[in-house]
Amino acid sequence: MRSEVVIYTRDVVGRRMAGPGIRAFHLADEISRSSPVALVAELTDFDGGGRFRALRRGSPEASEAIRSARVVIGQPTRELLRLTRRPAKVVFDLFDPVVLELPAIYAERAGLRGRAHQWIEWQRLQAAMKHGDVLVCATPQQFSFYAGVHLSGGGDTEGWLERWLTVPFGIEERDPAEDGPIEALGDEPVVVWGGGSWPWLDPETALSAVEQLRAEGTGVKLLVLGGRRPNEGVAAAATSGWARRVESNVSGAVLWNREWIPYRERARWLRASSVAIMLHRESLEAEFAIRTRLFDAIWCAVPVVATRGGFAAELVEREGLGVVVAPGDTSGVAAAIARILGDDAFRAACVENLGRVRARFTWSRVAAPLVERILPWL
Repeated sequence: MRSEVVIYTRDVVGRRMAGPGIRAFHLADEISRSSPVALVAELTDFDGGGRFRALRRGSPEASEAIRSARVVIGQPTRELLRLTRRPAKVVFDLFDPVVLELPAIYAERAGLRGRAHQWIEWQRLQAAMKHGDVLVCATPQQFSFYAGVHLSGGGDTEGWLERWLTVPFGIEERDPAEDGPIEALGDEPVVVWGGGSWPWLDPETALSAVEQLRAEGTGVKLLVLGGRRPNEGVAAAATSGWARRVESNVSGAVLWNREWIPYRERARWLRASSVAIMLHRESLEAEFAIRTRLFDAIWCAVPVVATRGGFAAELVEREGLGVVVAPGDTSGVAAAIARILGDDAFRAACVENLGRVRARFTWSRVAAPLVERILPWL
């Protein structure tokens, strides 16, 4: 069976998913409303869902689907670049600025391997921007970065701007209450860390702020939604080690989930939380990332504490979704959490604003420009 469109990711799609897998799943589902779609991914405990075929990455069926598709959509990985055949149209999804993540990943173990990896990713990015029929970013900040890279490399501007689309991350249209309630997390309010301990993130400050509040007499706990990323290979290469330290020394301040929360259960945990916290260190990655967990907080109307810098913080501040703090400011984070917990009027305003913004980022809405762009090729 031929698929007109192939959505490709090397990430895990299944019961537990992180950002790239979630994005691929939902883009496949939205595009399949208009055309036959195959999703090629690392399938782990995949139990169906969506209107598309799911094929295991690396299988003969997946390779043939990529070779025969009219449109291929994915990040510019080695496998995708190797298998895609013209006259297929190629859409490179650059929502995850890998070239800005690698310096942080290899900061503590610089060497030939790290330099080679970074060089390869830069080459793939350049090839994608040169040869992609459509180029997708997730934020205006990302477009500015990629435009700068293109122009600094002497790239031609004629027709280049017309090849770009901005497709942010999305939000499910179903009611999060459908996931049902979670068992009681205790009597104290909960601050939820949405998952991940990448080197550019700052969960240490989140924990320190919660401990400061507890020392001052404010009962609050930090909920870590997932300590072990679904894609174990990526996790081993990129996590900061903070998760392992917390797991081995859990205090009364932390509620710890050893495994990544199943995707279809995350709303239960978020709706039981009072604050969603997303903190990062100062870095180029922070300026150009989209922070996929922000969209779960919007979906479940949980007020946000975010570090200044980048798309997420700008949205939180501009739309009144919570509080923005300086990088590494433990006292500032503690004060932000305390304000959301203690100021009923402020919290109510944040919740109202979260509900207002939600419709702007549904998957059907954010994917619409991509669907419109590829339909004439099908």
